[in-house]
Order: sequence, then structure tokens, then C-alpha cells
Amino acid sequence: MADPVKAEALALRRKIMSVLILGARLKAGKTKRDCAAALDMSVSAYSACEDGRHDLSLPELEVLANFLKTPITAFFDKPERLVVDEPELPYEQIIELRQRIIGALLRKARVEKGKSARDVADLLGVTAQRLTEFEFGAKPVPLALLEELADVLDVSMSYFIDEGVGVIGEQELLRHQFDRFGELPEDVRHFVTHPTNISYLRVAQRLSDMTTAQLRNIAAAILDITY
Repeated sequence: MADPVKAEALALRRKIMSVLILGARLKAGKTKRDCAAALDMSVSAYSACEDGRHDLSLPELEVLANFLKTPITAFFDKPERLVVDEPELPYEQIIELRQRIIGALLRKARVEKGKSARDVADLLGVTAQRLTEFEFGAKPVPLALLEELADVLDVSMSYFIDEGVGVIGEQELLRHQFDRFGELPEDVRHFVTHPTNISYLRVAQRLSDMTTAQLRNIAAAILDITY
């Protein structure tokens, strides 16, 4: 008998990939028919891939990535870049894409908590079918219900909020960064905004990414040069 948890995890991976494929297509400004033609398959078969009902093979994904002018590694290394930036999408498409992303995140949180769809549905007072519709992006999750879901699954609302991913999220991230910048001391803001200090900021950025051992090695090397 198949492991139900593994089956759900596989379905979740398929759903996440379907959202990424949809995002890449919308970003490239292509239609489902365009992509189906590039893959030499029917529009209905391609639609099944975007709906999470069918998997593309790696060669097919490579062909699709080439057609959409998207690096194949972007689907695995930094997939969030597939659903951001230009061109600006109509709001109905943004809502549809976000709805599917929220659904995938919801399913991911539920699977990671080891809860069945029926268990969570019972706690919320909805049917298991309705919860499944939420998870697959077929129905929008009412905000109050989403907040309750966040409590049930022990995640914060920020887990679902679009921060830096998507047209709206990117603008929200910029506003948040601007607010944080305004909270810095005046002398620090002056230092950061002075063009001649960019090289120092780059050094600080690289140092912040280093491990403690690497920093110790650098400090030891500086001491050797000094003495």
C-alpha cells in the first residue's frame, strides 16, 4: 500500500512545479496554446501540467524553459524569480497566480504538520472537499479562514503574504525596505547613500555571508601582515 504522506508530498511538488510553470509562461507573455505547440502536445495536455494533474519530463521542461527564455536551473535553484518582474500582469492574473501559490503553501504546511485534509477541515468547520479546493487554488481562501488556518497549522500570516514575489509583493518589499532605512541612525543613512562608500558596503556584505571560521582566518591573516 502506498504511503499516503509520500503521495501527498509528491502531489505538493507537482503542484508547486505547476505554479512555477504558470508563472514562467505569464512572465514570458505566452499562451497555453503557444507552449503546447512548442512541446508538440494538445492544449488540454499542457493545461493538465499547469493544473498539477500531469508531470512534464525533464527533457520537456528543458524545451519549455528554452521556449520561455528561462534558465532551466531557475525552476530548481531560485524558482521565486519565475513569478516576479516584467511584464506587469493584469490584476485578475495576479490574483489567480497568488491564489494558487497560497494554496500550495497551505498544502505544504499541512503536510509538514502531518495533518490530513479531513482533520484540518473538521477543525475549521468546512468539508474536506472545500479545503482541497483551497489547496489547489480552485477557490479563494476567505481572509478570516486563512488566519484560522495559520493558527491551526502553527504558521504566521507572513508565511502566506507576498513579500518580494510578484508584482504587488515586490512593491511591498520596497516599501518595507524604505521604512527600515528610515529607522537607521542619520549618520548610517548618510554613509549608505554616499556613492564612494559602496565598496565598503560590498565588503561588509561579503563578510556577513562568511562563517565564523572564515572570519577567524581573515583576522589571523591580517595579524600576520601587521606583525
